[in-house]
Amino acid sequence: MKHYLAFDIGGTQIKYGIVTERGEILSHWIMDTEAHFGGRAIIDKVITASKTIVAEYAVSGIAISTAGQVNFHTGSIVAAGETIPDYTGVEIKKLVSEALGLPVAVRNDVDCAALGEMWLGDHGSSNFIALTVGTGIGGAIVMDGKMYSGHSFSAGEWGYMLVEGEPFEKNASVSGLIQFANHYKGQRQWTGKEIFDLYDQGDEQIQEAVREFYRYLAIGISNLIYIFNPEKVIIGGGVTARGETFLQEVQTEINTYLLPSFQRNTEVVLAKLSNHAGMIGAVYHFMDDSYESIN
Repeated sequence: MKHYLAFDIGGTQIKYGIVTERGEILSHWIMDTEAHFGGRAIIDKVITASKTIVAEYAVSGIAISTAGQVNFHTGSIVAAGETIPDYTGVEIKKLVSEALGLPVAVRNDVDCAALGEMWLGDHGSSNFIALTVGTGIGGAIVMDGKMYSGHSFSAGEWGYMLVEGEPFEKNASVSGLIQFANHYKGQRQWTGKEIFDLYDQGDEQIQEAVREFYRYLAIGISNLIYIFNPEKVIIGGGVTARGETFLQEVQTEINTYLLPSFQRNTEVVLAKLSNHAGMIGAVYHFMDDSYESIN
């Protein structure tokens, strides 16, 4: 059985591990991204970690999931936000392959998460959109079992679309939830868990904050359902730690904006692969970049 070394590069942490051709994670580790050092320094960290691991494990290649817009043909960063400075233009595939002498494949992190869900999430759907709701909002589109990335590799960047005149992710992300908590309850270093704990306890101000968050999230998702008519909407990210309760709450709010026929024909579900989806999807991308079948 073939083994791959997979990386999932985020703005705060880099998750990495040994993944089999069946998507099984044999070993996994985490290191700080230290994004303030810039994009090239991050890839140097990936290379250093890889050298240690490939000396111990026989791997068939390096599969990389990363934040930013990625030209997955060349494995380079087309564009990146402020989270990782000087990342745009970094030729990840070239740098890692030359340093390690192994084949390398690179793809956007939300695309990889969606591919992982398609491969091993057992969602029973080949037409879906995926959202990750964290500090911001990321997206991915799967049509007839194939990832759609757009002509410049930036399809699914709906965190930037306007909802009531403001970027979707400004109000419908965890950052937006914290912003509403600060407004209604007072300034402090909130976490999503603290906010939802108070929400469940019946705190009136926090309940107002959470209602605002759900309203913006539901409007955005409803618009995407109207545009794409997907079989499913798969939601992942930190906010989904609330589980089925979160799903029921967001579905109830979505239904206030969707016509009955759309409610019946699109199911909103939670992502199943949790923090490992990016690594698993990166391996899927490495093995089959045509996406014509799920192995």
